[in-house]
Amino acid sequence: MNSLKQKFLIIKLSSIGDIVHALPFLRTLRANRPNAYIAWIIEESFQDLIKCNPDLDEVIPVRTRYWRKNINIKSWNEIYQTRKLLKKREFDWTFDLQGLIKTGFIARMTGAPNRAGFHRSNCREKINAWFNNHRSKYLSTDSHIVDRCLSQLSILGDFPHQAEFSLPIREKDEHISKAFMVKNSKLTEKPIAGINPGAGFPTKLWSIERYARLADKITEELGFSILLTWGPGEEEMVRSIAESMKQKSWIAPATTIAESIGLYKKLSLFVGSDSGPFHICWALDIPTVSVWGPTDPKRNGAYSKNHKAVFHKLNCSFCWKRQCPLGTIECMDKVTVQNMFDATKKIASEHVKMVISPQHSTHKT
Repeated sequence: MNSLKQKFLIIKLSSIGDIVHALPFLRTLRANRPNAYIAWIIEESFQDLIKCNPDLDEVIPVRTRYWRKNINIKSWNEIYQTRKLLKKREFDWTFDLQGLIKTGFIARMTGAPNRAGFHRSNCREKINAWFNNHRSKYLSTDSHIVDRCLSQLSILGDFPHQAEFSLPIREKDEHISKAFMVKNSKLTEKPIAGINPGAGFPTKLWSIERYARLADKITEELGFSILLTWGPGEEEMVRSIAESMKQKSWIAPATTIAESIGLYKKLSLFVGSDSGPFHICWALDIPTVSVWGPTDPKRNGAYSKNHKAVFHKLNCSFCWKRQCPLGTIECMDKVTVQNMFDATKKIASEHVKMVISPQHSTHKT
């Protein structure tokens, strides 16, 4: 088939960080196949990240998490309808950027003659390689996920990589952040440091008490306003931080993923763990500082220069476990408030233009 009319399907279902890591693949593919039809199949709850991306012709939302937990007639009907849609599109190529068994099944469901995936040793679930008939070259275990995704493009040719992370949103998705800033005008009198304590794994969580102490130091010694951001199930966490702080802070409103992007764009600095908000912020080119324990920042961290990853490496690092096998989470506990503050101070001095004097901190009233 003429390359100008080729149809490509990107398979990357979740989660926020993984989807962000795949954005340069999309940008590079579009730059080198400007007239191709490019679609992306994604978990429904994460489609906000890509639904406005100009490089895409179609976003195909699915509910694989629902299907797995609900084996019923509704699920089977949705699977059937998804298969029918994918077959109808007549994709020439699929690119499985996730490397799971379920994403391998999706690639097969399309009926595409060319199904690209990772080298077997780079697949998160090794069986995934069986579903593909084109595989990228092996990359070392500590290679960055962005580079692994881009490596699949070598199957098509030698393309110059576009390390761009586009997260466009609709104007209406900016409304909540704009209204919040107007309502809380004192927040905007100083550069805003966002702190997000949440994470997908219990082992990625740093202590509430340490976040509160760190937030106070960032306010008192660096002169930032503190905005505490949160996701589903995390509001109580940020309220605890606010109550434990000596200095005033602000708690972000509830947002969708798209609305949170609008909010994060207001930040001058972000501090948190290996989480969705962290990945959104560095993709937006916001200076970031992050605390790491079970996951490897060299492989999964920020693909940018204005970032500092803070971790305390142990013999068991990096285990990738949701629950600490030793029951201690020592890797996170070893990271001190001073460690995080020193990294924050360095990043702020290099990448944030301060417009006020640090000593003008604001105590709670």
